[in-house]
Amino acid sequence: MRTRRYAALIVTAALPAVAYAHHPMGGATPSTLFEGLLSGLAHPVIGLDHLLFVLAIGAACYYFGQRAGAVATFLLAALGGTLLHFWRAAVPYPDAWVAVTLVVFGVLLLNAGPVLRSRAALGLFAFAGVAHGYAYGEAIVGAEQTPLFAYLAGLTAVQVLVVLAGYGLARVIDRKRPQLRTARAIGGTLSLAGTAFLLMSLSV
Repeated sequence: MRTRRYAALIVTAALPAVAYAHHPMGGATPSTLFEGLLSGLAHPVIGLDHLLFVLAIGAACYYFGQRAGAVATFLLAALGGTLLHFWRAAVPYPDAWVAVTLVVFGVLLLNAGPVLRSRAALGLFAFAGVAHGYAYGEAIVGAEQTPLFAYLAGLTAVQVLVVLAGYGLARVIDRKRPQLRTARAIGGTLSLAGTAFLLMSLSV
């Protein structure tokens, strides 16, 4: 019950942020190296759907042993998804796909699914990376080469930091509560938030 209330509170409070999550520069395309870097650093943080997912990756790395390989797979796939959008590829309902990754990953965490300990998890991280990366690309479509590269660099750097933060938080919490209970609480929050984001994206 507490998990559900917490997830509902997060989503409700973040509705304005979600609406502008793909526009770190207020809707303007970055035109300089600094703007590109700033936009890349901001995007995964101001978008609550992205932030929750990347934090959860860090937690999963701690609880289920998926570490460097999983993180690298997600980051590379995210770069690919961003470039896919930059090259004007059309993917319907991009925000809905991001929400789906939250729901699926949340359910796996909630059930402590063995897939999270297997190589199959890399497929999940790859799919999620492309979905999140495509959404990230909305902020950089039409940009020149310099701000594009700066955006990609900032995007990758901040996601690494968020993953480390998620890993560190899970490690700190683990000292006070059993691993399985905490992982399930994270999964419940993530899946509920993902469901809310999915309903929002389909209603727009």
